[in-house]
Amino acid sequence: MVSVIVPVYKVPEYLDRCVESIRNQTYTDLEIILVDDGSPDDCPQMCDAYAKKDERIVVIHQSNGGLSAARNAGLKNCKGEYIIYVDSDDYIKDDMIENLVAGIENYDADIAISTYYLSVDEKQEALRMSGKVFVGKTEDMIEIIYSNGLWQAWAKLIKRDIALACPFIDRLIYEDYENTPRLLVHSSRIVVFMDGRYIYTVRNNSIMGERQKATSVDFARITKNTIELYNREPYRDNIKEFMLSFLFKQLIYNYHTTIRYDNSVNNEFLCESRKLLIQYRKEWMSSKAIGRGRKISYALIAYFPRIYRAAYLASHREKT
Repeated sequence: MVSVIVPVYKVPEYLDRCVESIRNQTYTDLEIILVDDGSPDDCPQMCDAYAKKDERIVVIHQSNGGLSAARNAGLKNCKGEYIIYVDSDDYIKDDMIENLVAGIENYDADIAISTYYLSVDEKQEALRMSGKVFVGKTEDMIEIIYSNGLWQAWAKLIKRDIALACPFIDRLIYEDYENTPRLLVHSSRIVVFMDGRYIYTVRNNSIMGERQKATSVDFARITKNTIELYNREPYRDNIKEFMLSFLFKQLIYNYHTTIRYDNSVNNEFLCESRKLLIQYRKEWMSSKAIGRGRKISYALIAYFPRIYRAAYLASHREKT
């Protein structure tokens, strides 16, 4: 059995599409857990109505606790051999779960991952659709996963014991960015399908939409914890260098986004980011995975933030 965990909050216009895409899966041995996270609209009643139509649907009603709490509630109550998370404003192709189950069983994997379509105003943009299948030990798959932007909670079929070992941290923003590294560390073998069987919906009023304007300090703290997590693992040096390069690249991308919208150089996220650059200066300075230009930028950000901010905003004025 596969347990499909769907956190539900303020998505009445998307919920039917999501639930029907799960109900119509070609793989039918499902437990569909709808977690109503205190949604103040028609979503609770919609969830109860779905449960009356399909005995595979289980509804959990709880006070609003956020995305992590909703997923954890589903995780705590699930019975499936495999777990998959689907966000309630997204939907999946009808053979996605069947394909991922076959992937785990045929390749003896702990996690099976699908790439995704990006849906903006109902227009879909295909991302990473080569049709290729990548499979291997986790250490060998890390670069493929992160290079292709597959660090989200959704679009992953996970063996039960691994999912249960990796609950989400409560009230954390970027909860999946924190959770996925732990999932990978707990796994031994992973398969990735470049097939776009998950459709991710971008909403202007979503949490992700708000993230595009300013970054929470959580992001810097997750970056630090993830660096430490991978440094403790017996991975090859080139894998650790790749992760350090990737994590700092994402950190500085968000640093740039934040300085466009926040006039204070003392913003908490900006301060924590600079502390990280200083703490790991020897590592990124010696890294072959980080180019000279990035190293110069990192040094300026760390030690001359006001000068860097002025120079960056001047050179990107037309984009602010």
